Amino acid sequence: MKPIISTSRCLLSVSIASALALTGCGDDDTQIVRDAFTKNEAITSLTTTEINSFSLATSAAKCGVAVEKIDYPTRGAANERTNATAAVMLPIGNSADCTGDRPILLYAHGTTTDKDYDLTQVSANNAATLEGRAIAANFAAQGYIVIAPNYAGYDDSKLSYHPYLVAEQQSKDMTDALDNARVVIARQKLVNDNNYRNVDVGDQLFVSGYSQGGHVAMATARRLESNDETVTALAPSSGPYALAAFADVIFAGNVNIGATRFAPLLAYGMQPKYNIYNQKSDIFLDKYASTEMPNMLTFSQLVTAGKLPENALFQAAPTGNAVIDNLPKSTLPFAPIGFDDSNYLVKTDYRAAYVADAVQNPDGLLTGTGISPAADPKHPLRMALKDNDLRGYIPKMPTMLCGGNQDPTVFYDLNTGSMAQILASASISNPALNVTVLDVDTTNAEERTTPPLSLIGQASMNPWNVNAVATQAQTQFSTSYEFTINNAIQNGVSPDAAILANYHGALVSSACMNATRQFFDQNFVNSPL
Repeated sequence: MKPIISTSRCLLSVSIASALALTGCGDDDTQIVRDAFTKNEAITSLTTTEINSFSLATSAAKCGVAVEKIDYPTRGAANERTNATAAVMLPIGNSADCTGDRPILLYAHGTTTDKDYDLTQVSANNAATLEGRAIAANFAAQGYIVIAPNYAGYDDSKLSYHPYLVAEQQSKDMTDALDNARVVIARQKLVNDNNYRNVDVGDQLFVSGYSQGGHVAMATARRLESNDETVTALAPSSGPYALAAFADVIFAGNVNIGATRFAPLLAYGMQPKYNIYNQKSDIFLDKYASTEMPNMLTFSQLVTAGKLPENALFQAAPTGNAVIDNLPKSTLPFAPIGFDDSNYLVKTDYRAAYVADAVQNPDGLLTGTGISPAADPKHPLRMALKDNDLRGYIPKMPTMLCGGNQDPTVFYDLNTGSMAQILASASISNPALNVTVLDVDTTNAEERTTPPLSLIGQASMNPWNVNAVATQAQTQFSTSYEFTINNAIQNGVSPDAAILANYHGALVSSACMNATRQFFDQNFVNSPL
């Protein structure tokens, strides 16, 4: 298979006394935070045997896991008061790995269109169950306290939309969850019959996330740094960091897998802050403009009900619009499914206006003239995307970027690759920079000029067994990759279609999560710096 695309804590030490006065990092929501005290809810607990049965981690569970849900105050994209919920996963057990001060993992989940997405539902039938079990097995069962927001707009949140990839809002959502979870954990110390009362918040704070969550994790680390809160380490995976360039590439015709999910989430999520349209039908065909995102129906149900097209983002050429019809044809092998003669999502005149602005005000990364977003975009959506592009962020904490180079959903070279270029350049004048870049996909290594493992700045001097971890993650990916192909053949399914369907959401995510845990464990938890 050919490469998909290539474009060269205010720190709060929470005690029982301080918990009663805790606010959200300088925001004016004190009373709302107090109201949230009564809203933590015990959901379930998992034994080590149950966790090991999930087969979602490469290491046996050291601890059982207690799962709670918290309901906390936050803000929407337009700074309106609202609430969101989060899973708080606490290790249970008598060993040293499961008691005392434990490190926190603040985790950001990936894109979903399911409004009832709830990471606390690890023993239920919910769209979040698999991801919830994965973070429970890989982190909480290894002794981490996991705080995993469901995000505003999902589960029991009163927000009528989700601020998708709005970096300011999503990072605040994450830090609000962190502050409130610390309060809840401190309160548990007062409950003498609580079976995880021996767990408390330690000094180490890790931030990670996948896909959308990779972008959110990076934006959250930036926010925490600006609040003078120490982040021990950061590990985002497969995130759309170069958001503006990524969208330009898609609008030019390189439609990614999942685009008809992402587009309405993005438009509706950014509208309250950026006012990018007068009405939804300015962007989307009338028959799809009334579809809410996120939705109580699954994506498949929305497609079946005729509320969204399954794959086609744009009208197929010829469209009668010269701006569009003169664009070069995409070389992506899966490109044709992103187009249809009539059953497509984005209006052609809207696409043409976007493309015209991209031609007039190009992104430096795409023209080869730099690695920064367009200096002065005029199109409202391109302006919003630039405001949420993370290419200007240089993390101060040790960082690992992980992904897979053939990702058909979040293009690796464009996003992780561009961040790696920026960070490598920054390391010349910033010797303290410490970045590991890991590509878990070596199935096409002979076709690649970029090494699958890059150590930038101080990362090259780290004592952890980075080569062994990289090899393990790459082997895990390759094994799953071959299994997916063989399973497809045995079931009469196209191997290419099976890889496209599983690459981003299953194959890369599991390999990167394993590498992330070892990055945190080896560098910090077991051998604190």
